[in-house]
Amino acid sequence: MAGIAEAVQTRRPAQGWSIREHVGHIGDLDAGVFLSRVQAYRKRETTLPPADLTNAVTSDANHNARSMQEILAIARHARAVLVAELEELDEEVFARTAVHPRLGVPMRLVDTMFFVAEHDDHHLATITELARTARGR
Repeated sequence: MAGIAEAVQTRRPAQGWSIREHVGHIGDLDAGVFLSRVQAYRKRETTLPPADLTNAVTSDANHNARSMQEILAIARHARAVLVAELEELDEEVFARTAVHPRLGVPMRLVDTMFFVAEHDDHHLATITELARTARGR
């Protein structure tokens, strides 16, 4: 985020979120749905908790009113908690399956974590594009 002007960080495109909102969203999901899904595997639940497809947590968080430092600190903490939860698990938990509520298919924990990585990649690519567009490239 270094070198991205504050006005660029908070600028919303015609459709979608600002850079700060994308960063905040990653932390929001780590602390909420992704952590709850890891815990569901640990508890041997058969269906994963659903995500709020309206993204109300992110919308209500008003990430643009916070500094990027604060948003990054919150996101880093949420990711650290998620990783710590994963590190506590026995290896066999990663092979357990539970049904993904929206997709309706069984997924292993390792697949769910790949899903998280793909989700992050989407938002990081969007952040990169928003910054690039603001620089006129």
